[in-house]
Amino acid sequence: MRIRSLAALLLCSMAVGQATSPSAAKPSSKAPSAASAARSSSSDKGTTVAPDAAVITVQGICDAPAAKAAAGSAQPKSACKTVITRAQFEALASALQPNMNPAMKRRLADLYPKMLVMAHEARKRGLENDPKYKEILQFARLQILAQELSRSLKEESEKIPDADIEKYYKDNMSAFQQADMKRLFIPKEKQTESAENESEDSDQAAGPAKSAAKPEQAKATDQKSADQKKADEEAKKTADEQAMKKEAETLHTRAAAGEDFDKLQKEAFDAASIKGTPPSTSVGKLTPSEVPVSHRAVLDLKAGQVSDLITEPNGYYIYKVISKDTKPLAEARDQIRATLAQQRMQDTVQKIQESAKTDLNEKYFADAAPAGMPPGVAPAAGGHSGMQMPGQPGAPAAPNSAPAKAAEGGQTPPSSTTPPPK
Repeated sequence: MRIRSLAALLLCSMAVGQATSPSAAKPSSKAPSAASAARSSSSDKGTTVAPDAAVITVQGICDAPAAKAAAGSAQPKSACKTVITRAQFEALASALQPNMNPAMKRRLADLYPKMLVMAHEARKRGLENDPKYKEILQFARLQILAQELSRSLKEESEKIPDADIEKYYKDNMSAFQQADMKRLFIPKEKQTESAENESEDSDQAAGPAKSAAKPEQAKATDQKSADQKKADEEAKKTADEQAMKKEAETLHTRAAAGEDFDKLQKEAFDAASIKGTPPSTSVGKLTPSEVPVSHRAVLDLKAGQVSDLITEPNGYYIYKVISKDTKPLAEARDQIRATLAQQRMQDTVQKIQESAKTDLNEKYFADAAPAGMPPGVAPAAGGHSGMQMPGQPGAPAAPNSAPAKAAEGGQTPPSSTTPPPK
């Protein structure tokens, strides 16, 4: 959630000179508080800048009343400045996004002074007293509090006792049965260059004489209707697909007879006119969560057996089980911790949400447009509202391997030219 806040903050830099983003917290011309600075980690490796050294200095922006009180009279503009130390800047960066990388820190350093200047001008114009500003500020506070709760709940949910991990492992042994397998992928379509490109290449090779004769050829070509061309293309595509299906069936028969999978994979790519080195057919040891849902029946095979031909929109798959065993607890520990943490997070958020009941006046909202995001709430990654909290449906899933992510979503393997990654 902090990453989303920072993303919204950085977007403000794209609109400097326009209205301040309503979801951004109110900037201040004062440097971050000493308490915040004290919480900052000021031990970045390789740096020689002291914690109390200035890293950002904004000339011409300061607390005017404080400056007058300190000097007893108005000070020249050159003496008015806001200084932010390394410790203060790191406190801000850490609050926005823990472990912020150097590139993002530099972007923040470019943005923050601009926000200070814009906020300073806004206060001079009395915009702090605008009722609309106060409403937006109140909404922003609610949003930030919800995000802070999400962060806190996430940290709590990740504290999984070893005993709980071991119990989950024992209670779900079937989920950790794994098979060392080989996988053969046959594309559904052939890769061919378009007839148009081939025609253009021929014209270029023929030279001026060919170009001079083209008008007559163009007239002949135009006689062929667009519908006929489309029909010809569809017929070719169907013929290619039938040829690749027949190739897949032949390769399946040969795989079941014991032929080398890597050799068969090369033949499959040659048949599909795919250039380059075919991928290895060895996918290693996979558990059920690491295999696409539509392929999981292959885990029921015994060592040495070959699967049926599996058809997907992008092609055909054939598996061979080399050996089977159980993933050790030491290797499954991180996966189990992530699973339990995600479940705890979801359960806690659901319990909190169910502690209150919401009633909407349907008479008022009856003619409302389809549900969307309120103004000022930037969409987060994945198209969800910035108000979304981890643990809600659609929130980021627990970390896992690439195939596990695909499997959890019931996705079919990608691309028609390459098999799904292990």
